[in-house]
Amino acid sequence: MPERDPKEIDLEKVREAQAGDRSAFDYLVERHKDIVYAVAYRFARDPDLALDLSQDVFIRAYRGLKSFKGRSSFSTWLYRIAMNTCIDYTRKRSRSVDSQTVPEEVADYAGSETIDAAGPREPDDVALSGELGEQIQKAIDALPSYHKSVFVLYEIEGLSYKEIAEVVGCSIGTVMSRLHYARKKLRAMLEPYVDTGNTVAAGNGGED
Repeated sequence: MPERDPKEIDLEKVREAQAGDRSAFDYLVERHKDIVYAVAYRFARDPDLALDLSQDVFIRAYRGLKSFKGRSSFSTWLYRIAMNTCIDYTRKRSRSVDSQTVPEEVADYAGSETIDAAGPREPDDVALSGELGEQIQKAIDALPSYHKSVFVLYEIEGLSYKEIAEVVGCSIGTVMSRLHYARKKLRAMLEPYVDTGNTVAAGNGGED
């Protein structure tokens, strides 16, 4: 008997959770907690804060579950909430530093409950170790959130242009434009640290 498509199982569990089955939602949390934490960590750069953001993501997902209609995969919908949560965090942090705001990219989900998530597990750092690796991460962190989100989803999480467009709620062309901008900014910021021919930090995108 062939294995079932995980996306189909997700949809089944979503329907069960929408009907009030908490264990079905717990299954979804367990299956997607690592990727949500990885996304949160890329923005927070702190294990404890990334865990807090991950919890917020699942709180928002739980409270917004009734709105999920199945027009996209559950993972895409959850990515959307994760990116929105991280953008919200970045906006608040930016306001506390210099009162600058970051545009919202995706729909907001509110929540006040606490849903248990896995303990912090630091994902593998992107690219290189040492001084260059540190500068790469600083450069990524310095990107505007709506460009950083596209870069993280494409270069680090491996989503396609189409999947990213669904996550951030824009056209594929806009995704490509933002990714191009992100790479251009990264190359400029990293020029003092890398050879001009080294494109590790700016990505070697396989789709463009």
